[in-house]
Amino acid sequence: MAIAGLITVLLPLVAALVTWRTGDRTISAAISIVASLGALAAAFVVVFAFNAESGQSALGSIVYVDGLSGVFLLGVASVYALVTVYSAGYLRPGIGHVRLRRLYWPLLNLFGLALLITPLVNDLPVLWVAVELTTVVSALLVTSEGDDASLEAGWKYVVIGSAGLAVGLLGIVLFYVAAVPVLGQDFVPRYTVLAPIAGSMSAGLTKAAFALVIVGFGTKAGLVPMHAWLPDAHSEGPSPISAMLSGALLAAALYAVLRMGAIAEPAAGITYVRTLLLVFGALSLVLAGFFALRQANYKRLLAYSSIEHIGIVSLGVGIGGPIAAYGAFLHVLVHAAGKCLAFFGAGELLSRYESRSVSDVRGVMALAPFTGFMVLAAAIAVAGMPPFGIFRSEVLIVVGGFGNASYFMAGLVIVMANIAFVGLYRTFHVMVLSKAPEKPTSRNRRPQQPLMATAMTVSFAVLLLLGLWIPGPLNDLLQSATSVIGSQR
Repeated sequence: MAIAGLITVLLPLVAALVTWRTGDRTISAAISIVASLGALAAAFVVVFAFNAESGQSALGSIVYVDGLSGVFLLGVASVYALVTVYSAGYLRPGIGHVRLRRLYWPLLNLFGLALLITPLVNDLPVLWVAVELTTVVSALLVTSEGDDASLEAGWKYVVIGSAGLAVGLLGIVLFYVAAVPVLGQDFVPRYTVLAPIAGSMSAGLTKAAFALVIVGFGTKAGLVPMHAWLPDAHSEGPSPISAMLSGALLAAALYAVLRMGAIAEPAAGITYVRTLLLVFGALSLVLAGFFALRQANYKRLLAYSSIEHIGIVSLGVGIGGPIAAYGAFLHVLVHAAGKCLAFFGAGELLSRYESRSVSDVRGVMALAPFTGFMVLAAAIAVAGMPPFGIFRSEVLIVVGGFGNASYFMAGLVIVMANIAFVGLYRTFHVMVLSKAPEKPTSRNRRPQQPLMATAMTVSFAVLLLLGLWIPGPLNDLLQSATSVIGSQR
């Protein structure tokens, strides 16, 4: 596992260095695609070839992979690979809106590196450093369109994200302090060190630590009310970066919350951890659902949808029980695929219509049938309609909620999912199926870019596959993840 783990993180690091040195955009794109696909393959080996669901350490316990980290590792690695493939087409002349193109590829690979490190590391301080690195790199990528709105969104993201992570770091320090009476002062705050003695840690300090962690890392995850940076960053950044922010970054930050929640449960009590997850999850679901009804910017609409879905994952884990937790971890994967497809479609719309405004986009199906189909499929899938994977995961969370006597939370998921469906489908239905402009431009009718189409097709296939069938190894991994946090009644 050590070699596969090293390959997973070394490939994007090497790609970042090489693409920084070369000025050839075509070569940089090819190197990045190879690196991301290689990292994805290595991630599959780490998770499935070494019985990771039982918990495996490597490199002197620097690396630790179990069911929980395996789910998130597969999610971020898949998004990284899809985004590099899509970006290679999006950055072609006359298509995407990215001005700082020479910096795009090294920054994208560094972003992928930080995201891949997050679920692999055992040390809590290194986990914090990895999440902080995502802030610096992704903020630069958000500003890569070079206009005033993207610059403002990037700075807002840096300020709020860094402030949140400062709070999260204090939470990690309190976890360390809570364990000192048991372990002494000479220990490294690792998950595998803290988890076995978590029940002996100070309950008061552990409660304070997890509260700070969920506020701090929850800021990066986009949980309400710490979400203020997210709608601007997701809507103003380049569309492939929006996909990476939504499908991978939010999940990686939530992983940090859940990982430290697993440490907090024995000392702070499972009810305490679940209650915080339920409160922040419910707030996120309600606010995002209603805000989705009044968005005139389709990328901003998708940003609020991301807040809603992170809220759903938090609710699923907070509800507890094996069914709801299983649905929550499945939701991490299907949401990643869904937001890739949705933001890739948004990139197509922005490229063809030169506008983020819903009112400026009309007749997509008539002018670009492939794009129209994929955009409408993304809206239906992200809104939680069958036969796609998000429908399956949400049904599992609702069933688990009723089975675990969490009737209010299960009902809330049903109500808000329907409200979000109205906001999403109403918007994209009008853009896709309306009458085409009388005088379409050459950009409206430009040929479909093959690499962009490939990334969208794969995203669509994953959404459909996981809605119809869960492969056996993935089923085992998801069940293992529920044993780490969220499965207890």
